[in-house]
Amino acid sequence: MRTLNSQISMRKSLLNMAVGAAVLASNVAMAGDIHFTADQLYAESLTWSSQQHVFMVGSVKHGTVGKVGTDGKYTPFIQDTRLISTLGLLVDDKRNVLWVTNSDPGAGDRSAEATRGKLAAVATFNATTGKPLAYYDLSKLNPGAHLANDLVLDASGNAYVTDSFSPVVYRVDTDGHASVFAQDPRFKTGDGFNLNGIAIHDDYLLIGNYNSGKLFRVDIKDPSKVDLVNIPEAIKGADGFHLIDGQHLVVVQNAGTDEIVELLSKDNWRTAQIVRREKSEASMPSAAVDADGKIYVLNSRIDTLFRQGAPKVSDFILQQF
Repeated sequence: MRTLNSQISMRKSLLNMAVGAAVLASNVAMAGDIHFTADQLYAESLTWSSQQHVFMVGSVKHGTVGKVGTDGKYTPFIQDTRLISTLGLLVDDKRNVLWVTNSDPGAGDRSAEATRGKLAAVATFNATTGKPLAYYDLSKLNPGAHLANDLVLDASGNAYVTDSFSPVVYRVDTDGHASVFAQDPRFKTGDGFNLNGIAIHDDYLLIGNYNSGKLFRVDIKDPSKVDLVNIPEAIKGADGFHLIDGQHLVVVQNAGTDEIVELLSKDNWRTAQIVRREKSEASMPSAAVDADGKIYVLNSRIDTLFRQGAPKVSDFILQQF
């Protein structure tokens, strides 16, 4: 009997140890998250400056740019009356330039009839001081509705910007010349958000369609060459992209799904497989960035901004993925 009791006691101890280890592992994972507070900020995108060791976040509501430290402290950075809703952000530490897309989806403090659903612009600022450098009105390049969303830079410093409402990809070259870079009938699959997330690798762009969940590969040397990436399922609500390396792409998915997926391609993005999934900790994850080798996903909670009658929030999470 003593032997049996000893075995039972040992099993209980081992079980308690296993449960404790699982709880500890969970707490360690949660400890990697960064929580920050800013009054109804509703940042849609973020970027990481390795030079300044801070995140920079925009604001759909206020049209501002702020900084978030790894300690979760939020500090205002850029306030420019031309900016209505700051969506895509990208800091170029090499050139000390911050790129910001400017749009008006209708929920900003400065939203107006003249710009609502009609604005697609990009502004650049000194990444250290916040001093304005240049401003490009892209909406003049293509007729119809507009919403400048996400952007990437190539090695030379040329910028590529998605317009969700048109939908096309713009290019702003290093001489400041803006043009329509890529367009394809398959980019538009309905009203509302079409092109959204964008990433760049070598000689091609990877671009997602928010409505359809399709992924496109666009040749940079010949942007008329647009191919569908063969993926096992449509990733509807695909928002922010982050290319970890040539084979791994993080896709932040919302539209009710609210999860982060990692795609793997071994054939230069002719095909790709989903190799990892993780639910977001708060609603409406919208962007991902690499901060010193760790992936952080912005839980924007923008659904509460656009949903009429929903309580507005000021607490947000940078979730470690």
